Amino acid sequence: MDIPRHWVKAAGECRTRDGRELDVAVWGWGSDRATAGREAAGRLQRLLERIRRGEPFPAAYAYGSRPRREEILETIEGPVERPTVVLTRNRYGAVVLNTTRVLFLDVDLPPVTLAQRLRRLITRPRVDPAEPALARLREVLRRSRPAATFRLYRTAAGFRALATDREFEPAGRDTQELMQAADADPAFVRLCRAQQSFRARLTPKPWRCGCSLPPGEHPLEEDAVQRRFAAWRATYDKSSARYATCRYVETVGSGRLMKGMQAVVALHDRVTRSNESLPLA
Repeated sequence: MDIPRHWVKAAGECRTRDGRELDVAVWGWGSDRATAGREAAGRLQRLLERIRRGEPFPAAYAYGSRPRREEILETIEGPVERPTVVLTRNRYGAVVLNTTRVLFLDVDLPPVTLAQRLRRLITRPRVDPAEPALARLREVLRRSRPAATFRLYRTAAGFRALATDREFEPAGRDTQELMQAADADPAFVRLCRAQQSFRARLTPKPWRCGCSLPPGEHPLEEDAVQRRFAAWRATYDKSSARYATCRYVETVGSGRLMKGMQAVVALHDRVTRSNESLPLA
């Protein structure tokens, strides 16, 4: 699992080939501050040389092309050096479950057009519009892994599948084929492969529960930003308490729960509040 514990920023100045002065900064990461500092210094030097040579460089890096800069909240399973289950806080403040063993698969529904919304208001369909997508996901799982067991959940944007009777490799061929068959978000697939773990958001997205985005991103280096973040978190925790992140729907397969996975499933269901009658966010 590639989730760095330490991040260090390195900054510098350089002059472009056309004479412009630029201030640049990069982040380095590692299992300790010394390693992160060396990584930052090396990345800064390579960037400065690239700018001086007039070579193009991306304004932003592809999602999943490098480790996510997230605060590690708790190591649930495994040693600190090689954890198997870790809780992190992502860039918009939600708590995320990261695991090397338990497959999580999120599938979003197609966006609803304005015409479809109006039609549903007028006709009031008797069948949940999401039912066809659920039926398709159910069929994909049964066809792809006929002997496997999956717990299915409804999310605000679609559905989530959780494999309970066997382990999957995040970058394994079987995993990639299953995710592709289920139409999982390609960016999510790349991130799982790059981070060498599966991810599942446990708490609501702030904007879905009437909360703003957090001030700053990890690591919060200034005291003033830390205080603002503490105030934001108090507001977020209060606002998100009125929502669930997903709702349990059904189990596909025998229902078998592999020994050692009970704790992960229980943690997921408890924090997401998947068995409570709450609006999804």
